[in-house]
Amino acid sequence: MDNSYDMDRRGMLERMAALVGAAAAGALSPAALAKAAAGPQRYLDAPNFTLLSAVADTIVPRTDTAGAVDAGVPATVDALLLNWASGERRYALTRALARIEAKARAQQGKGFAELAPDARYTLLDAHDVEALAADPNAPKLSGLAGLMAGPAVADRGYAKLKELIVLAYYMSEPALTQELAYEHAPGEWQPSIPVTPETRPAAGTTF
Repeated sequence: MDNSYDMDRRGMLERMAALVGAAAAGALSPAALAKAAAGPQRYLDAPNFTLLSAVADTIVPRTDTAGAVDAGVPATVDALLLNWASGERRYALTRALARIEAKARAQQGKGFAELAPDARYTLLDAHDVEALAADPNAPKLSGLAGLMAGPAVADRGYAKLKELIVLAYYMSEPALTQELAYEHAPGEWQPSIPVTPETRPAAGTTF
């Protein structure tokens, strides 16, 4: 396995643990987050919620398993904006969405959510490369601030938005029951197992 990928994965899991810890320590418990996501109150207005849904659907589309929209990821991210995010974080995330929308209108003459799925993917794929390019001039952060900030990239707001979408998806019931496999008692260790079309990654922090 590539070491850089392993470090990225470890960092993602550490930030997920920090997010869960922050939620458990404050008013936003997992149960409260689920309730907020299912409720009628929204942080984003209708056009921006539609934009968020289109971005989430492009990052984790429906395949043979549920996609981000099926898993309720847009509502979960919106609930995080409403109940968890600081003013600075809200600004960074909403500006990241605005940059995607502006790029779609400049290049395609219409909003991102109005584009066909293939056009959305092409645009977001190019934006992803630019936004996640390393930023050598970024300030060095340490401690919890560095942990929550994530990697030093050109567009930290987009990096955090993408991270929240992916984490919200893999913490959802559809992903845990359809996308991932869970074995309560995995049995003896096997150094090599056959991989078939039905094989799924194992759920948990060790996948």
